[in-house]
Amino acid sequence: MFERLEEFLRKEPFIPFRIILTSGTHYDVLSPLMLAVGKSELSYYFPKSDKLAHARLNQLAAIETLEQPA
Repeated sequence: MFERLEEFLRKEPFIPFRIILTSGTHYDVLSPLMLAVGKSELSYYFPKSDKLAHARLNQLAAIETLEQPA
């Protein structure tokens, strides 16, 4: 799953995506700057806010694209 997350973050052009945690919590990543990925955890930065959330990478359940089909 880590490799897939890295692939989404590096894709050119960037395509917004959603990460879903095992708890059911989800975060929409609208820019690659909204997510920082470490060796064992990630940090999600909420837009237009100083708020952030942390999660362990092993809590990552799914990644979905937010782009609507043409």
